[in-house]
Amino acid sequence: MLKILKWVTAAIITVLILGWLFVWLVASGIDETTTYTENDFFSYHTLTDKEIEKAPRISGDYYFKSHPGDGYAPTNTIIFKGASNVEPLRVYLKKLGYTRQRIDSEAAETWIKPEQVNSDIFYLYANATTGEVELSKLLNN
Repeated sequence: MLKILKWVTAAIITVLILGWLFVWLVASGIDETTTYTENDFFSYHTLTDKEIEKAPRISGDYYFKSHPGDGYAPTNTIIFKGASNVEPLRVYLKKLGYTRQRIDSEAAETWIKPEQVNSDIFYLYANATTGEVELSKLLNN
């Protein structure tokens, strides 16, 4: 009986240690922005929103950012370097059913699905001087 008790105690302690280690590893990066490329297989396939993943590539130099939200809605972004034409992204957003909102902000274009309450929101920012273009999706669902 004493032998069984020792094995059960050892098993419980092992499970607790492994459980704590798993939670610590997962929680250590839970509120951080993750920057990655398409070549980062795990990050790309687990963090990239499907609509961001399917966005047209307007430049060969691009990368992704994912932010879990930390109390706010999570965001997913694709950032292009050396891009000169953002029109394919606008066409893509229209095809998805999003419409550009008329807001007095010159910083970024805002795109929503007007027929949906709490629609996801896309922000399209283009800097003609640097050639950097960002397409971000704010996940409201």
